[in-house]
Amino acid sequence: MIAATPVHAGRRMALLAALLCALLAPRAAHAQAGPGGTIYVGTYAKTILVVDERTMNVRDTIPVSIGIPANFFPSHDRRKLYIMDPAAEQVEVIDIATRRQVDRFTLSEPNRRVRIWGLNVDPLERFAVLLVKTYTKKIDRFEVGPPTLLRYDLRQHTVTDTIAWPEGEQREGARILFSPDGRYLYFLAEDILIYDAATLKQVDRWQLATALEEGMGRFNFGLPEDVYEEPGFYTGLFRVTDPVQNRQLMGVARVNLVAKSVDFYTLGPNQPVSFRLGPDRRRAWGLRSQTGNYEFWTFDLENRRVLGRTSFNGRPRMGLSVSTDGRFLYIHTAGPTIDLYETSTFRLVRSVDLGADMTRFLLLPGR
Repeated sequence: MIAATPVHAGRRMALLAALLCALLAPRAAHAQAGPGGTIYVGTYAKTILVVDERTMNVRDTIPVSIGIPANFFPSHDRRKLYIMDPAAEQVEVIDIATRRQVDRFTLSEPNRRVRIWGLNVDPLERFAVLLVKTYTKKIDRFEVGPPTLLRYDLRQHTVTDTIAWPEGEQREGARILFSPDGRYLYFLAEDILIYDAATLKQVDRWQLATALEEGMGRFNFGLPEDVYEEPGFYTGLFRVTDPVQNRQLMGVARVNLVAKSVDFYTLGPNQPVSFRLGPDRRRAWGLRSQTGNYEFWTFDLENRRVLGRTSFNGRPRMGLSVSTDGRFLYIHTAGPTIDLYETSTFRLVRSVDLGADMTRFLLLPGR
């Protein structure tokens, strides 16, 4: 037997160190991998908390000058937040990078309130389409005007057009979408009416309600938006009534609005469950939220089936979001806490107390 010399011992130590590095490097990389988005939480304290998704720590606070941020949404390029106050009279625009206000507007006057019940911003941020109602103060009453569609120039801060209601049918609500390039405006009615965004003239119509196979009934699909979907596509649950057996069915549809095409499949009898897309668009998750019956649903979008249903201790009011790496489900709103559940086991991993009741929860993937 040959005794180990200092040279041999040094080589062995070097080899051992290299082996340990090779074994531990993947684990270290895996440990550092994880969600990389940013969560924006509106609060009743008239602020928006900026939460780092990886650590779940509040890393910044955005003051809101118009009061409680009752609702807000990102611009098309996700560089700004459009915020509305509880009275639906004022809009504040925040630059996400600097956390500073870059715009603010209202249509209200001292004796004439204009409430903005719908705000749809052009992807190029040239203008917005507003659904408004006016409330004029008289001596003994408020005079309420009809719902009106307006085109509002975001740069000049002025109303440039009053948009006629499609087919002359006045509505209390309106769902309006833009094509990703801002060229077309889509008005969701019984059919989808397609307008030229520059001229506001109708140029096409898509009968989406009857786009399914003959005999399946009307297609009730609200074109839900999701941060993980491709621009111009909308994926979610739909419901139809089987006209032969008079029963409601539930399914998953993916609509290409620009190409006017829809891919769909049914899952079975209708259930009161929500739907949130996963970041890879191969899985989705939903909530069944009934008192005493709270469930996570897992949808396998590749194999077109419900993969599983898991009971958990839910809340009377819940919102659901999926982490940017698909490993966690976030239960939030209402209240001050975010509960993190693993998507693999549905085990409650942790609860994060933000110290302020939420009005809105918005998760944006990292750039």
